[in-house]
Amino acid sequence: MSRRRSIVLFSLIGLSLLLPACGGSETQSSFLFDEEPATRPDVPEQYSGLVNPYVEDSTAISAGETIFEADCAACHGLTGEGDGPASGGLNPPPTNLAERQANMSDAYIFWRISEGGLMEPFNSIMPGWKGLLDEQQIWQIIAYIRTMVVL
Repeated sequence: MSRRRSIVLFSLIGLSLLLPACGGSETQSSFLFDEEPATRPDVPEQYSGLVNPYVEDSTAISAGETIFEADCAACHGLTGEGDGPASGGLNPPPTNLAERQANMSDAYIFWRISEGGLMEPFNSIMPGWKGLLDEQQIWQIIAYIRTMVVL
């Protein structure tokens, strides 16, 4: 694991341990913009219309799984159900990707991975991965996320 990824991972785990002590807004935890398409904000123009070039590409899916396990599973869980070891104290909790990914466009997922959730209206601790991951790696993660199903 690269040094930058390790720093991000350990920062997320540290924040997840501190957040329960800070309390949380009931409104924030019960009204998650990631959850329902009707409440989801519009994808910014720079990401609008993006489509994954690696749809059903087994090599990309495998690469995406490796990246997801290294960088995303701590919060989203190995199966994408939002139940990773660092998810316990997060408010809002990580999105259940296995359940919700079918209702999210490629452009939306690419935007959220790239920019993270440190801004309104999300207010989550998800880091922006743009700059840490290249476009190909983000698309590979999305290809892998598309294989997730609710268990």
